[in-house]
Amino acid sequence: MADFRTHMTVASLGSGLLSTVCLGAGVASPREVITLAVVGTIGGILPDIDLDHSSPIKILFTVLGFVGAFLVVFCHVEQYSILELWLLWVLVYLFIRYPVWLVFTRFTVHRGIFHSLAAGLFFGLFMTNLSYLVFACSPLLSWMIGSFICFGYTVHLLLDEIFSVDFMNTRIKRSFGTALKVIDYRNLTNSAVMIGSVYFLFLMAPDAGAFTDLFLNEEIYQNIYKRFWPSAGLFR
Repeated sequence: MADFRTHMTVASLGSGLLSTVCLGAGVASPREVITLAVVGTIGGILPDIDLDHSSPIKILFTVLGFVGAFLVVFCHVEQYSILELWLLWVLVYLFIRYPVWLVFTRFTVHRGIFHSLAAGLFFGLFMTNLSYLVFACSPLLSWMIGSFICFGYTVHLLLDEIFSVDFMNTRIKRSFGTALKVIDYRNLTNSAVMIGSVYFLFLMAPDAGAFTDLFLNEEIYQNIYKRFWPSAGLFR
């Protein structure tokens, strides 16, 4: 299993390189590129949220508490005073950050359902919907954000699987096969819930037409090829 620093470094490097391709191909602005690189890095640490006291789970529930508190405040901004909105924000944040976090850690097992490709799709679709419905991003950018979450997530799973092989002693560790899997075959109930959640989020997601057109647009690939190689030598 790779450590937190390795996951962070590889995810940020991979996301940075991939987002630069989007910039060079003309499908993302400089501001959007930064967003994509950041969310790809976040995706690279998300699979370890099932570690009870890991940095990823603390970061995740801090962000969830922050966003959730503001969403509740936005719904009651005309109803309560500023002092009441402050109290409401603090209560919602603390509730998500601690009681909800404790329940989550109580019922999750490391390298369970959250160490699967199904979970990667879940977080990708969750971020797609969040970007579109809450942060008012365009459907195209929302799907790109979700895709970068999936990309970083998959990179994490691949790294853990690679680290399950001891190349120096040419042996396979007992953890091999537990990191990169489609679902959690040891707990089919959790897997069924995850697949159902993925399907529900997919139904809620914005129109993916503009996003899928990127992969079918031959001009995009031609532009990437033309921009990839320097025409007059490096840095000239």
